[in-house]
Amino acid sequence: MNKLGLLIALLMTSSSSFAEYCSYSKGFDFTVETAALESLSLDVGAGKLTINGNANSHEVRVVAKACASSSRRLEQTDLKYRVRGSDLEVRTEFDRERGILGWLNFGNSYAYVDIEVTMPNNLYLDVHDGSGGIEITDVSALSLDDGSGSIFIENVSGNVSVEDGSGPITISGVNGKVSVSDGSGPINIRDSNEVVIINDGSGEINIEHIRTNVNIYDDGSGSIRIHDVAGNVALGDTGSGSVDVSEVAGTYSHHND
Repeated sequence: MNKLGLLIALLMTSSSSFAEYCSYSKGFDFTVETAALESLSLDVGAGKLTINGNANSHEVRVVAKACASSSRRLEQTDLKYRVRGSDLEVRTEFDRERGILGWLNFGNSYAYVDIEVTMPNNLYLDVHDGSGGIEITDVSALSLDDGSGSIFIENVSGNVSVEDGSGPITISGVNGKVSVSDGSGPINIRDSNEVVIINDGSGEINIEHIRTNVNIYDDGSGSIRIHDVAGNVALGDTGSGSVDVSEVAGTYSHHND
């Protein structure tokens, strides 16, 4: 995550705290046929995001609710979509006068959009999210770049890549490789094929029931627990915190600088 992303992540705690308020609201509901599509891309700011894949679906349906502290901020809040080639793009727009920081919330002023997506489970999913909780289930493959908020991912047939600023991460049932780069917050990964932690700033890491290998390259602080790995476990710099590794069928190595 770049420096701007880190700055935004630090500001997001105040943004996500407004999720229980909704002085002014409006709804969105649209459906797009997916016969010619290969991927779905979402670029959204503050708000909860829920995505569910469905093997029997042939369309993407998006249902959303925008909430704001004033009629002006609500008017400046929008949810748009377009098809570009084989990709469906969905994005939120907030206060355009504030540019890319338009969705950030300060003082008593707020705006956010809660979004629910139902999609065919064979589309590749690319998500850029600002703040708020994320739940993604039953998709083919996923790339997620998130600022802050909890992340829950379950049942993915391909690879999962997560770059996260802060907040707890829970991942299970991934048949491909799970790659995580995280700033802070606990990481829990289980019942998956392969795990790579590229870097982690702080927070405990729990990994269990992995069918092939586990690699942790760089960890700042927090305990590490790895249990029941059918392949190899390789740990790099694990910083501070306890390390507990058990039931590894292959080799175990730990090269702490």
